[in-house]
Amino acid sequence: MLLPVGDEREPVKRTATTILAILIVAAMAPASADIVADVVSLVPHGSHSYAETMAALQEMHLTERVTCVSLGTSHEGRTIAMARVCDPAADPRALKKVLIIARQHGNEPSGTEAMMALLRHLSTTDGARETALLRRVALLVIPMANPDGADHGRRRNARNVDLNRDWAAISQPETRAIESAFVDWRPDVVMDLHELPASSSRSSYQENFVETVGTAATLPASLCAATGRVSAQLSVWMGRYDIPLNVYYDTPGDDLRLCHRHFGLYHQVPTYLFESKTGRGRSLRARAAYHVLGALVVANQLAYHDGPAPVTMQYATSTRPETSAATDPGVAPTRVSLDEPVHMGPDDKGIPRTLLRAEVSGSDEFSYATMELNGVVVALTNQAPYEYAVDTSRCTPGTQQVAVRCYDSSGRCLAGDTRSFILQPTDAVMGE
Repeated sequence: MLLPVGDEREPVKRTATTILAILIVAAMAPASADIVADVVSLVPHGSHSYAETMAALQEMHLTERVTCVSLGTSHEGRTIAMARVCDPAADPRALKKVLIIARQHGNEPSGTEAMMALLRHLSTTDGARETALLRRVALLVIPMANPDGADHGRRRNARNVDLNRDWAAISQPETRAIESAFVDWRPDVVMDLHELPASSSRSSYQENFVETVGTAATLPASLCAATGRVSAQLSVWMGRYDIPLNVYYDTPGDDLRLCHRHFGLYHQVPTYLFESKTGRGRSLRARAAYHVLGALVVANQLAYHDGPAPVTMQYATSTRPETSAATDPGVAPTRVSLDEPVHMGPDDKGIPRTLLRAEVSGSDEFSYATMELNGVVVALTNQAPYEYAVDTSRCTPGTQQVAVRCYDSSGRCLAGDTRSFILQPTDAVMGE
């Protein structure tokens, strides 16, 4: 019988006589320089059921670092669990905190499996970097935000509500439970883990992406600076693991029914939506790797960043050559040029789009490119094609200034191109 998840108000911590075999294997394995690979090796080839996930959380609750609590129950009575992992000697409320929400959509399992593997690894590892991280940051992980949907293998909850469209109303037991946990813990960062369909007509759905808070005069400068810095580091580290990534940015006026915008734009906390692309032979383990690496980068940036200088996480050794075009005449400089914009017409939601695209060539020191519209970064990407589809309904009539800039992993600008375009077709009607 599945035991209830422990109540944090009276946590019961016992010495475990029996721990999951996978935890023992993780603890006994030799130290590795690549924590991401260690964690991903714990991801199964097939997803676990709700009952199996609860049983694994119950086992991890017996370890010193992990405390599992129930935030409430779903419409059908399943536990909405949260696992907290940090140094057991630390006061978790005094640490920096990352709230990670996985599987709002019940048929998107990679976030659940990624976070369960990360919890397993962190619960028992004696790795120096992991233990140092857990002395600075507490991870608050909700591995299965929609347990009814997960158990039935469907996107929506048992009341047929898409939880990721409920964050303005907060009408469901699942969203109410998570909102209460947010108010109680006041995390410094929120992550929301999802999956993308294998095929889609939307240009933004063609590859893994992160969506976060962009730059706006009405938002706190510290919030915009934090999301800009972290999104750049996410692009750098995803590139080092050969994981394609696009980053898009939200601004006031965007739909607040979505989780990442509710916490990012409404609560004004740095929030990152992670969308892992499915299909094209991408296994559950490969999709989970994207979420694992993302969580480690976000947590390390929160733990160690101090001031504007970028921080090296050192969770893996970069394969990029250390040579630089600035010091080695044999290294080709990075070059970039903007193409003419392509008017695409309305997308599947009726939003008129114009495609901006750049050509990039040059040295191995290139890490990522940004697209700017009228001086504001609207997209960031670490892989070709270097492009962004602009919502032209938001553009004021007339000429728009478009810029593309290329950066190395330290944030140094290697090259750029700025041009002026009219992004709307001459026969476009605003509001059509």
